[in-house]
Amino acid sequence: MSSNPRYREVRALTLGFLSLGANAAPMDVLSAAADAGFGAVGLRISGRSPGDPWPQPSAEGSGLEQLRARAGALPIRISSISGYYISEKTSLSHLLANVEAARRIGAPLISQGCFEPDLARVGGLLRDYARAAADAGVRIALEFMPMSALKTIGDTRRVIADSDARNVGLLIDSLHLARSGADVSEVRALDPRSIYLTQLCDAPAARAPDTTLFDEAMSGRMYLGDGGLDLEALVAALSPDAEIELETPVVADAALPAAERARRAAQKATAFFASRFG
Repeated sequence: MSSNPRYREVRALTLGFLSLGANAAPMDVLSAAADAGFGAVGLRISGRSPGDPWPQPSAEGSGLEQLRARAGALPIRISSISGYYISEKTSLSHLLANVEAARRIGAPLISQGCFEPDLARVGGLLRDYARAAADAGVRIALEFMPMSALKTIGDTRRVIADSDARNVGLLIDSLHLARSGADVSEVRALDPRSIYLTQLCDAPAARAPDTTLFDEAMSGRMYLGDGGLDLEALVAALSPDAEIELETPVVADAALPAAERARRAAQKATAFFASRFG
């Protein structure tokens, strides 16, 4: 076992639901992650907008309690949940549903995307959303994506500052970081305590000109070490105890069973951390 503080065994990593497909059922994610040796999972527990279909179990009835019980039995930690985006389609009540879902499932963190172009409205919603989350003992990791309303680290920090929320931090995705035009120096300049979650995948160093940002994010990600992103520098810029989640929905493996996709993600992550930090 390596003495390098940035080295990670699989049990010290989180498997993000997207690694098994955008519509991976939460129960399947739990089982596949546990079988592959991951210590934690990030689950999506609803569609991105109100009314979107989503695999069961859902927030209706005792679905979230079933997920919590299953995680406890495996055992595996639920590190975060993803629910409704902040968008023109969502109101505060939808965001409060995210908080209630996190409370019921036992997740300490909500991974939050934002597609609302009115950033003044975002700041107001985030203020009340964060207050409810704080009351539930939950933090919010706000994600910047170059195809979303929050395109950069700077955009996201300004919205957080405007909301005056103390339990909202950054979600840094390695692909979105690269495509936002930023580099690791911006991550190094941050207070490590402001980074609540880091999602890792690899990708080509540059986006193909005929591919949109959204399409690349959904179908252009690679396993760790298979692309051209400077993942080693990104991991080195994080605190040694940072929450790291794999987000590697490799299209070539999309037809494989969930358990096999999780195993491949684990094997690639093991090789990456051993070669860079072992």
